[in-house]
Amino acid sequence: MSGRFAAFAVSALLFAGSWLPAQAGFAADASVAGTDATVQPPPAASLGPLIYIRQTLNNCGPSSVAEVLDYWGIHKSQGEVQSVLRADGNRGGMSPFGIPGYARGLGMSALIGAGGNDTVIKTLVANGFPVIVSQWVSLTDHYGHYRPIEAYDDQKGVFISSDPYLGPNHAIGYSEFDQIWATANQRFYVIYPPARQAQLTALLASTGWDPTSSYLADVAIQQARLNRGVNAPAGWSFRRGYSALSLAWDNLQLGNIAAAQRAVDFAAAQGASPIVTGWITSEIRLRAA
Repeated sequence: MSGRFAAFAVSALLFAGSWLPAQAGFAADASVAGTDATVQPPPAASLGPLIYIRQTLNNCGPSSVAEVLDYWGIHKSQGEVQSVLRADGNRGGMSPFGIPGYARGLGMSALIGAGGNDTVIKTLVANGFPVIVSQWVSLTDHYGHYRPIEAYDDQKGVFISSDPYLGPNHAIGYSEFDQIWATANQRFYVIYPPARQAQLTALLASTGWDPTSSYLADVAIQQARLNRGVNAPAGWSFRRGYSALSLAWDNLQLGNIAAAQRAVDFAAAQGASPIVTGWITSEIRLRAA
């Protein structure tokens, strides 16, 4: 693809922001009746330990998903999850965009969030929601990695993960956590029972996490990368078409279906897996129906 064509295609993904509805199911008002939500997270909390599943090669994503599903009483091996969420055959790792459809097939719901912060994680963990984050492995290992967070402790200044790669009860200091999380624009994934949607909505609102501004900010980040000819953030290059796919997902959450489809088409032109683009296309069709 020539630089001129790429610049034209990327510019075509820009959109006006005047419409901007709230994401379906995520209201801006935190006062949701009957949610039994702890708004201010306590100094320490744990929902674990989560089951520990040691990953096979580059299988941190399916292992993390399997650990969280087990927490909710759905028992899947990492191989079973891998067969769906790495069906594209990418040897480098898992693309996250199949998680919502996979969760739905198991009777669960899922959120792919961007622009999270420590308070979001603490509040969700304190209220019984495991959170999977996208990060580097560490400050010295700059490879993209998924890990579920099961606990935190303000006195020690650490988050605790049942880390498929680095082991159970893996502690990460807040400072390092924030630095390695920033590499993926603080993306986070929540798999949860649909019956707890109202509680999750209230909890996220209580932290100040706003879906509209968060997805808009990520749109700007992904477009800037594409305008520079960059396919993905550092450490995530194994995700073919990642930036364009993320742009599609963000636009879909914002309700801009046409822009989401243009981004998917651009990702396909970049060589993204048809299985992965198919996941997002399916979500677009569901939203448009």
